[in-house]
Amino acid sequence: MPNAKRTVLTGAEKQQHQGIDLLLVGIGGKQVFVRSSEIKEILRPKPLTPVPMGPDHMIGLANIHGQIVCVIDAGSVTSLPPCHKKVTPHTRFLLLRHAVMHVGIWVDEVSKIQQVDHSLLAIADNNGESISHIEVEGVRSELLHCNALLHEV
Repeated sequence: MPNAKRTVLTGAEKQQHQGIDLLLVGIGGKQVFVRSSEIKEILRPKPLTPVPMGPDHMIGLANIHGQIVCVIDAGSVTSLPPCHKKVTPHTRFLLLRHAVMHVGIWVDEVSKIQQVDHSLLAIADNNGESISHIEVEGVRSELLHCNALLHEV
């Protein structure tokens, strides 16, 4: 095929064509989706230092890779239930991507990565709220918007 035309997709077009990866996590017994692009790293729990008279949503501080990270309970600042705050083999910290703050969210478990069509996330527009709803495979679930969450803490 000497005259075959080849289409080259940009990074954004590839992401739109392939879908968006969402991480399904458990917070307080509820299954919640989080955009994988908002997560810097997933870690096993580290020792936490409590902060006397700190805000209710702050579980504690952890030294992660030489950075002091504030670990929070997303359920204390959203409509989600509070996390269990009991370390199990499934407990993880989600370190969030942010230019200035070093924040982690305590999750009771990480279940799976689910790829969804880009158009589903457009429907789940959050209007600046930290929680919106999304329907994935016929099941209505909550979607936690970490960037909006950081503005609430």
